[in-house]
Amino acid sequence: MDKKTIKKIKKGDKKAFRALYDEYYQAAMRASMSMLKNESDASDAVQETFIRVYKGIHTYDDSKPFKPWFYRILTNEVRRLISKRKPETDIDQVPQSAYEDKATQPATDNEILDEAMEKLKEDHREALVLKYVEGLSEKEMSSVLEISIGAVKSRLFQARKLLREELRGDYHGQEQV
Repeated sequence: MDKKTIKKIKKGDKKAFRALYDEYYQAAMRASMSMLKNESDASDAVQETFIRVYKGIHTYDDSKPFKPWFYRILTNEVRRLISKRKPETDIDQVPQSAYEDKATQPATDNEILDEAMEKLKEDHREALVLKYVEGLSEKEMSSVLEISIGAVKSRLFQARKLLREELRGDYHGQEQV
């Protein structure tokens, strides 16, 4: 996002804000869906993010890159929604018919990856999404997650390791020893 557009938004230019929205909406939805796995929640997170950006644009420091500032707001909103979620339904309460269709169809690579990602802790999933889905640099991730670059590298290393272990279990039907 260029500095002229940000200055226009700070002055209340609605067309400039629309340009920002158009530029960031798809990426924000992609990141939210990757972390929340629910279109309605992802849409809520993105909508709330743009509201917070609009209301808080005056706090944005023009001397710093916009993208990490935006993703910090989005990530915080995703975290807020995750913390509000009700505990997962007990497996015994789900009707057996809910599993029958899935059990007879082979899983695609994307489904296997999605299932493995869902099993990761939130901070590991966030790191992988920001790096590989949104393409943020480690420096940008450091700003978004408000941790050191060393901590980002460590989190990515650990997240990749855990994802690899999870995928190995999915592909071979059991954990490797």
